[in-house]
Amino acid sequence: MKLYMTDVSGNAFKIRVLASILNVPYEKVYIDWPTRQHKSPAFLELNRRGQVPVMEIEDRVLWDSTAHLVYIARKFGGEDWLPSDPLDMAEVMQWLAFAQNEVNFGLQRARGVLVYGGRPEVYERAREDGLKALDVLTWHLAKGHDWLALGRPTIGDIAVYPYVMRTPEADISLEPYPEVRAWIARCEALPGWLKLES
Repeated sequence: MKLYMTDVSGNAFKIRVLASILNVPYEKVYIDWPTRQHKSPAFLELNRRGQVPVMEIEDRVLWDSTAHLVYIARKFGGEDWLPSDPLDMAEVMQWLAFAQNEVNFGLQRARGVLVYGGRPEVYERAREDGLKALDVLTWHLAKGHDWLALGRPTIGDIAVYPYVMRTPEADISLEPYPEVRAWIARCEALPGWLKLES
């Protein structure tokens, strides 16, 4: 497996942390983000969206972090990280959808405006969506759930973690969210968990 990535990409982090936990070997290919290598013709042939991560696996190219998580979990994680039981799988998959919706369009987008100079006109709406994401997480965790699905760590937790952990970079404090902070700490205490670079 070959992973095209940057160290600061939260989406690439998802793949790196699951591979670390499961001891899955892969080759790292660093993309030079400041020089916009991700928008070069060669990279756009791999991922027309011009985003990292991208994975080459055998003769296929996968260009979405959710697809990468699903592949690694099912290939190397047995039933632990993404079970094959339809109902259990659905419970995990709803958190993958949450990561791609409320977390992505809320917390990640709001952070992008402040950290990378994104479109300032989208900040307030993204911030609202980010607060909704934190509300959903708190609602779930406050019911006595230590993890997002199945009562154990799954790829749902890995998918949601990066941009929730980076919430303060979106100018949103995590102080009012003790359940979320405790969940972040539980994730970071898992054997093999990596440090997310800023």
